[in-house]
Amino acid sequence: MKKIVIVGAVFVVAVGGIIGYGVMNRQSDQASSSTVIKIGGVFDTSGDASSYGKAEQDGANFAIKQINANGGVKVKGKSYKFKIINKDAKTDNTETASVTSNLINNEKVSAIVGPVITSGVQAAVPVATQGKTPMISPTAGADNITIQKNGKVQPYVFRAQYKNSFMGTKMAQFATENLKAKNVVIFQDNSSDYGTGITAAFKKAYKGKVVDVESYQEGSKDFQAVLTKIKDKQFDAVVINGYYTEGGAILKQMRDMGINVPVIGPDGIGDPKTAEIAGNKNTSNVYYAAHFSVDAPATKVATPFAKAYKKAYGKEPSQFTALAYDSVRMIKAAIENENSTSKAAITKGLANLKNFEGVTGKMSIDKDHNPVKSMVMVGMTNGKESSAVVVK
Repeated sequence: MKKIVIVGAVFVVAVGGIIGYGVMNRQSDQASSSTVIKIGGVFDTSGDASSYGKAEQDGANFAIKQINANGGVKVKGKSYKFKIINKDAKTDNTETASVTSNLINNEKVSAIVGPVITSGVQAAVPVATQGKTPMISPTAGADNITIQKNGKVQPYVFRAQYKNSFMGTKMAQFATENLKAKNVVIFQDNSSDYGTGITAAFKKAYKGKVVDVESYQEGSKDFQAVLTKIKDKQFDAVVINGYYTEGGAILKQMRDMGINVPVIGPDGIGDPKTAEIAGNKNTSNVYYAAHFSVDAPATKVATPFAKAYKKAYGKEPSQFTALAYDSVRMIKAAIENENSTSKAAITKGLANLKNFEGVTGKMSIDKDHNPVKSMVMVGMTNGKESSAVVVK
């Protein structure tokens, strides 16, 4: 993916270990010699990806609160508490590498949640590898982030979201089977592997005809010329493979021109800012790939999580919040499965994680450190989520 407020004590009742949370206890700085396990959070809370980063930081913080209030992490009969140390990577690769180094070498964290976007993960990988510190990105989707150039798996890199190619494949399936779209026009962000990678996977899996593929660069604002070019072509849907900034602009301008066919997008479109940019009236008959939906709970722990989060924050959790929440809980599961707090044990536990019941779905980590799980396509009407369907 591209582009803290800690609230007071609250008590909620739920299932599957998702229960109340409260104020964390005062904690020692040395996790290895105390009952504290330090986790680093690398989130872009400023810069272009701040919308995602802030949501993910909230999700990670919420998971930490709940885990600590529910007895913490159990290892060899002893109860440990998590302490999270969050750093703003500022949607900047140099800053991402710097804060990752600080967390590993100065703060001595045992694991890292983040970075948020693919380029940030790529910047942090050498640092995490040198420090032999497991790192799980909630939302970086590029297929190659968990794979070295020699084809071997990156030993310390994991993710909670599915690969971009998987997302593109499932979007094509949804277009064919659910929307019955026989002809589509694709807009793709040509600035990174995100847009082009999803497009490649979509085209490979799509059963209909791709009438046209139009590329744009990050920061593009005026799409009038290209929309005029495609307006008279025969197509049943428009696919926007990019992020909300340009995606919202395309959506607004195409609706203003009277192009009212369904719009399909990846998770980068699944942000409230899409509707803010396009306008609520223009954000109907829009569908985006999602990792989590309140309307389509993937597991029995999803609904209690959503209710507890809304009670604490006064709003529904986003898919990015849910992915970061799962990332922390995956680290907890890895520690408890290996019965050890060491970085080596956490790394092994993540690599061997099977049938983990997350709020974003039941998942297992494959040999390339990617989660195997289902995907949700969320529909929007007047800028609000109005439907959700699981694409298996």
